[in-house]
Amino acid sequence: MASLARRSLLPAMSQETALLWAFFAGILLCAMLYGALSLLRDDGVDRPYLKILGSSFILNYRVSDIYMGFSAAVDRPIPIGTVLQARFEDPLGGPPYLVEERIGVPDRRISLRSPSLSGVVAGKPYGVDLLLLDRETGEPFWEHRFTVMSEVDGSVVPDAPLTIGPGYQRPVPAR
Repeated sequence: MASLARRSLLPAMSQETALLWAFFAGILLCAMLYGALSLLRDDGVDRPYLKILGSSFILNYRVSDIYMGFSAAVDRPIPIGTVLQARFEDPLGGPPYLVEERIGVPDRRISLRSPSLSGVVAGKPYGVDLLLLDRETGEPFWEHRFTVMSEVDGSVVPDAPLTIGPGYQRPVPAR
């Protein structure tokens, strides 16, 4: 033991003192690592609540229907019960179509679609406004706007459904 003490950097230290110094040095190292990692932490305050994954017009020629929709991923925690409000621009120039969905606990991805549309022009961008509304006050606390462009003109949508049968809604009889 005496030969070991002579070879150490601090030969005058007892074993208990050396262990105590090692203990405090370990705590200091952990505190420094914690401080460095806390500087690198991303708390998400600069990120948007939703990230748009994709948007498009959907044409179902079998049932004579065209609508626009989008999918979004939750990129920052949203309070439970928050209402997502989407306003889809009307291609005919009328008031925007309003669609709302309440955000629940497991919602990591959200998809919304407009009602059936008419008058869609290929290549023209149509606006979609998203608002997150506080569940208690109904006041918006986040807004986002993006556009959706159709590659297909609404004139290709058949006047009547091409298919009638299981899995498809029956058309309303013409009068």
